[in-house]
Amino acid sequence: MASIDTNSAPPFFMGEFRHALDGKSRLTVPSAWRVEEEGEFFLIPSSSGACVKVMLRAELERIRGLAAALPGPQRLEVLRSIGANSRQCKLDKAGRIVVPEEFCKSQSLAGEVTMVGAMETFEIWNTEIWDAARAKTAAIATPHLAEFGL
Repeated sequence: MASIDTNSAPPFFMGEFRHALDGKSRLTVPSAWRVEEEGEFFLIPSSSGACVKVMLRAELERIRGLAAALPGPQRLEVLRSIGANSRQCKLDKAGRIVVPEEFCKSQSLAGEVTMVGAMETFEIWNTEIWDAARAKTAAIATPHLAEFGL
């Protein structure tokens, strides 16, 4: 596996990959999405309740910066919510992350799951739920993609 220089730009998370969670809730991250051997990721259930969002430290820092701009009590509650609901994990030597059991239960993740690239982040979906959500995603995104010349 080729490692990405830690001083270079982080990868864009693009494409869809279907992999199975093993009996210990480990999930193999596609090699193109691995930042370095035993790299660090942050997992948080989506506020929509449909998937688990996975991000690098830089994206979590960006979100923390947005929260820092909120007034005192709101800032504390948002940061507390993010901190309490997120989990930090590292890739193991086989390129896997462990998806916390409570995330697997709350997002109906078992067996084959779909990892969906979302540029700065990627998402882990129950494959059946993702297949149903794909049409809605396309309907919302397509007019904007046309604006971008895509």
